[in-house]
Amino acid sequence: MTWTSRVASPSVESAQAGGRQGGSNGHTGVRERYAWAAGVVFFIALVAEIVAALGVGLSQNDSAAKIAKGLHAHQTQLTVIAGLSIVYAVAFLIYLSGLHNLLRGETDRARVLGSLVLVGGVLFVALHAISDIGITGLVAAKIASYGAQHDHGLSYTLYLTTFALESVGDVFGSLFAFATGALLLNSRVLPRWLGWVSIVVGSMFFLQGFGLGGVIASFGLILDLIGFVLLLIFVLGSSVTLLMRTGTVPDTPGESK
Repeated sequence: MTWTSRVASPSVESAQAGGRQGGSNGHTGVRERYAWAAGVVFFIALVAEIVAALGVGLSQNDSAAKIAKGLHAHQTQLTVIAGLSIVYAVAFLIYLSGLHNLLRGETDRARVLGSLVLVGGVLFVALHAISDIGITGLVAAKIASYGAQHDHGLSYTLYLTTFALESVGDVFGSLFAFATGALLLNSRVLPRWLGWVSIVVGSMFFLQGFGLGGVIASFGLILDLIGFVLLLIFVLGSSVTLLMRTGTVPDTPGESK
């Protein structure tokens, strides 16, 4: 495809060189390592959050009464989910800033794609944070008890709202994934297979929107799960690769001056 043809630009080349050498100076190298370490933290926190969510044992197809009682019975787990989500949301933004800096280019095409990486990534994590931190935290602290005793519909509505918000977030996340994949295939600052993984993530995130993450149709949830597994692989693979690359030349006070 024409959008994968390689177009060299000074900033992409400098990012590539910076990735191999740990940055142009010690301070840059340290900042880069923080960004890639944040990617690993994002992976760990999100996997832990997913495991905690599975323990709740509910689905969007359950009845209002079952959902309300289930949320009330797992208030502690919901609080844990909200706490882990705070960690993954902040970690992803730190990782995103480093990835955007790595991929930014000087050509018009690279600047447009770089903007999509940043905007898509921010909207993706913001909507997930509203769902996993805001709504889940609110349900855990106040709504779960009230809903189980007085209004099953309230708990049911908020629970399904989390699926809808995260599905919309993933639609915006598809922009992040498509743009990231295109820039990686173009610049090759990371292994080419990571670029293709990102493209597949974008496809899954975009298509799941038509099923609203499982609320409208079950295929939405299936595609969303595939996309998230591949996203985790992408973030961990890129973070570990770049951590190893920036760590090849240790920074010393003398080198950073």
